Amino acid sequence: MRGLSLISGVLFTAFIIAATSIIYLTAVPAINRMQCAVVMDKMKTSFASIDEVVQKVASEGEGSKRIIELNVNEGEIRIDGGNDTIYWTYKCSSPVMSPRTFQTFGNVVFGSNLDTSAHEGSCSGQTAFILENEHLRACFKKFGSEDSKVRYNMSDVLLSLYQKDLNQTLPLQYLQITLDDNQTSSVGNGYTKLESSGYHLPYAEVTAHMESDYGLTYDIKFMLETGEDFITIKGE
Repeated sequence: MRGLSLISGVLFTAFIIAATSIIYLTAVPAINRMQCAVVMDKMKTSFASIDEVVQKVASEGEGSKRIIELNVNEGEIRIDGGNDTIYWTYKCSSPVMSPRTFQTFGNVVFGSNLDTSAHEGSCSGQTAFILENEHLRACFKKFGSEDSKVRYNMSDVLLSLYQKDLNQTLPLQYLQITLDDNQTSSVGNGYTKLESSGYHLPYAEVTAHMESDYGLTYDIKFMLETGEDFITIKGE
């Protein structure tokens, strides 16, 4: 009986250790998320206060100033004078927000993976929509508008694709998009449109609307996401 009792005790002890390990491994991510959430809430409050002070100083006119105390124990602060923006970056070991999502509080934006920008500019001497993230800078030619459609070829939409990691413009002879392998489907009347513009975006998108000579009307969407080194192309 003593032998049986000893074996039962060993099994019982092993079970307790295993259960404790499982509970510990399960709890760690939750604790990390809670800690990250606390840090983020603290910084949201701090940045909201900074924005309030900035707005007051701006309304008081030239010469007005304030002294702001900002304690940053976690993450990094960077000031971009060219864009009048203060950045705070912080890496969490466990996700607090879904990737490529954001929340806006007045002029304060908090989000995850917001390193894409989109704006109108010039590429190769042509008016273009420029999508850019950490890896790529893509230029799409601007054609017409919703109210003023022009004739164009879908193969002329993508002007250039610059790869930052390689420090070179990728060789791109042309872009060919057709329906039913019919060349007339890539030519017609339409326009290109930048869906949203600005900085700190989860993704950026250019839409090419085509009313083709093939008799079909369709949209081609070119999307660049934060963190990706490729362009996603989809038709609608």
